[in-house]
Amino acid sequence: MATKVKKVTKAELEKIQQAVGAVNRLTNQLGQMEIAKAATMGQVQEAQEVVQAEQKALEEKYGSVTISLETGEITETTEE
Repeated sequence: MATKVKKVTKAELEKIQQAVGAVNRLTNQLGQMEIAKAATMGQVQEAQEVVQAEQKALEEKYGSVTISLETGEITETTEE
């Protein structure tokens, strides 16, 4: 004689499937955000390198000065 297989109710099965599905979707989203974060961090690094190169070029041309980013006005820096 075959043994009867025990099962959860259809409602219980659907509830746990939805919960597991939500965890899987959120985990996937988190992974995608981490990938985007890494890419953005790389872009920030590249932008910082461009700023440093521009600062170096301006310092070679004008010396150690302060340049207003709003007006472009140069102010001599005083060394103490």
